[in-house]
Amino acid sequence: MAEYNYGDAYLRYPLGAGPYMFDDGSTIQVHDIFNPLPAFMKSADLIFADPPWNLGNINTFYMKADKTERVDSFERFYKCLFGRIWEISPQVCYVEVGKEHLADFIMEMRKLYKYTTFYNSTYYHGKDKLCYVIRGSNKAKKPALDGMDEEDIIEWICSNEDYNIIGDLCMGRGLIGLNAYRNKKRFVGTELNHKRLSVLIESIEREKKIKNHKMVTN
Repeated sequence: MAEYNYGDAYLRYPLGAGPYMFDDGSTIQVHDIFNPLPAFMKSADLIFADPPWNLGNINTFYMKADKTERVDSFERFYKCLFGRIWEISPQVCYVEVGKEHLADFIMEMRKLYKYTTFYNSTYYHGKDKLCYVIRGSNKAKKPALDGMDEEDIIEWICSNEDYNIIGDLCMGRGLIGLNAYRNKKRFVGTELNHKRLSVLIESIEREKKIKNHKMVTN
C-alpha cells in the first residue's frame, strides 16, 4: 500500500538480504528479531531501542512490512528483545515503551543491569502522546531526561553518552543512525521493514550532499 511506502526511499536505495555498510563502517540490515542476531550488532556498547509496545502494534509492523507472519504472544517478543540485548551486553541500554508493558520492561531491564530508571516522555512532540524511556546501566547515573520528547532524548543520547558504537534493534526510519552520523559516531542496527530502513540511507545521503555543497561554496 502506498501509505506504507515511506516516500518510496526503498526504490532509490534498495536493500538486499545482507548487511549494508556506510562509508564509516556503520552497518544496518533488514532482520527479524526472532532470527539469530547478526554478528555486527555485538559491536555496540550502547543500545537504544523503540520496539512495538504491544501485540497489536507488533502485528501491524509485520503487516506494513508485507510479511505474512504474525506473533501470538507479546511476552515471547519482549523476552526475545531483552535476550538480544543480553547477547550484545552494552554498557548502557535505553528502551522505549508505552504504559501497558512498562512494568514488564522494567523487570526485564533489572535482570540485566544493576541500575534501572525510567523517564516520562512523549513522541511526535505531542503532549497527549505519552510514553516512557527506560535506562539500564551497571554504573549509577541518572541523566536529567524526564519530560523530554523521545526525539530530543535520542539527540541527547547520541551527543552526550560515552560510547563508540550505538546500536538499535528496531531501527525504523533511523533516528538513532541519523543522530549518530551527525555526531560523527558509528552505529549498527536492524529493522524488520526494508522500506523504513531505506529512509535512513536516503537521509544520510541527503545530509552528505548538503555538507559537500557547503564545503564547495565556502
